[in-house]
Amino acid sequence: MNSTREIITLQFGHYSNFIGTHFWNLQEASFTYDENSKPLEICHDVLYREGVNLKGEVTYTPRMLCVDLKNSFYQLPDVHRGLYDLNCSNIDEEILNCSTKIQTIQEEKIPSNEFFSDLAKQEQLFIDDGNEKINLAEKVYNLDNDVKIWSDFLKARFHPRTITSIDEYKHNDSSNVFNNFAQGVTLWDSYKMKEIWTDNLRLYAEECDYLQGFHITMDSLNGFGGLACKALEYLKDEYSNKNIIAMPVMSDNYILEDENSELQAVNTSLLFSSLFEHSNMFVPLTTSSGGWTKSQSHLNLDYLSYKNNLDYHSSAILASAIDTFTLGYRSRSDDDSMQNMCTRLTPLGRKAVSASIQLPLGFESKSNLLDYLQNAKLPLWQPISPQCTTEMSVAQTIVMRGITENMLYSNNLIRDSKNPSHHCTSASALLKLFISFCDHVRMTEVHAFDSSLETIAPFPNIFSQSINQHGFVESLSRSSTSVVAKSTAISGLHNSNSMRDMFIALKNDSSKVKGSKLSHMFNYGIDIMDYKETIENLLVLSDNYLINDCL
Repeated sequence: MNSTREIITLQFGHYSNFIGTHFWNLQEASFTYDENSKPLEICHDVLYREGVNLKGEVTYTPRMLCVDLKNSFYQLPDVHRGLYDLNCSNIDEEILNCSTKIQTIQEEKIPSNEFFSDLAKQEQLFIDDGNEKINLAEKVYNLDNDVKIWSDFLKARFHPRTITSIDEYKHNDSSNVFNNFAQGVTLWDSYKMKEIWTDNLRLYAEECDYLQGFHITMDSLNGFGGLACKALEYLKDEYSNKNIIAMPVMSDNYILEDENSELQAVNTSLLFSSLFEHSNMFVPLTTSSGGWTKSQSHLNLDYLSYKNNLDYHSSAILASAIDTFTLGYRSRSDDDSMQNMCTRLTPLGRKAVSASIQLPLGFESKSNLLDYLQNAKLPLWQPISPQCTTEMSVAQTIVMRGITENMLYSNNLIRDSKNPSHHCTSASALLKLFISFCDHVRMTEVHAFDSSLETIAPFPNIFSQSINQHGFVESLSRSSTSVVAKSTAISGLHNSNSMRDMFIALKNDSSKVKGSKLSHMFNYGIDIMDYKETIENLLVLSDNYLINDCL
């Protein structure tokens, strides 16, 4: 019997797809094609599906649907030929049956960046003589000025049914902006979403032997929040026994600095209120401390030098966190499941949880885990959820990666029979023991994996020069011509009492918006009384986080 617990991934919005692009690139970088290598810790069948293309070739693509505005996909046809024939995509019946002459307009061709050019050369060389002559994993790329949209660095390949383009709006169109939660709600009734998108989702679901649930990321600052909410309602109706983990994401670049900037809080409030009702758990994610408001402060990690104003950079950090904190129920060991994690982390209606990351760990190359923990600067991780901390948590799940069993102790350690830290047999046990002494949390689930993050191109060059190629701290600086191919990391999910502060701040910022500024939203069918009730409901929901003795 096939015990694979499949997950379907759904992505709504441009920043969500930035994060998704890094996430799928990380997955494929961790694939192994060596038949003699030991089995992978990660079961990629959880997120991927096997298929056959028109040439009869076996394919392996993400079980995923992504939605974005028109003009967000221009690199895909040129770069991703070969897996499926993208020129043979399905055509709507109404177009096939239409007798009107169709005019084709060819848009200006966008040149490929250096990474894509090398990728095309590598594949052509492989086709010609079967030998890989360009090693993308060892070459340093600087794509900071080249990446404008997420398809500019997408290495992974998708099934033809994966992408849904919202043609009613264009990416970066200032004359017809998709910045309104209600716009997304209205879009759900379009043929592309109500018919094509739901059909594509059903086809994925029918292929699964044991569908455990859905990962869904959505931009929370614009209309994609409304569109995602309608999709969530559909999921709860059609797949009511499946788990839904929602991740609303926020980029500082999407926050307007004009008279309508306060609408970002309104959009987020409407989304969060819906997520409480239609998801099993939701995790707000951002590298900016303000979340829905413009902020000068953002995530600060000791061994990263990233540019928060570049979505290409910030989305890489958030993708690394998602890839890490979901490992517990994507592993081959079957230690965990989406349902078990959601049940542990969301007692008594506390469905919103915060996330954290430490990337890389700052682990010295010749050190060991015991010495690292004893000398570590607390906290071990930093929050990546808006306006909240990971402190005062009632439950948490922590995942560490990149530290193997032979790195637990120094070879010179003289074991003390009375010291419990000298007798742990796994990285997870040692980390859990450490957390029990320094972090007073009622319930902590800890996982540890040998597998590091695979940070080869097109992952951005954001690591300090003191980090070596394997993700460890070295006394000598890394050469500018060498890339950090692997990285250690810790990421966690925390049911923290500080989520109350986040909801109160969101409610207060939303309440400042006057009715005149909301008129555009109400024109799309949002009722003023329903809106006011939603805002007040945030305060009621925040009271769940006053309960300290809930476990």
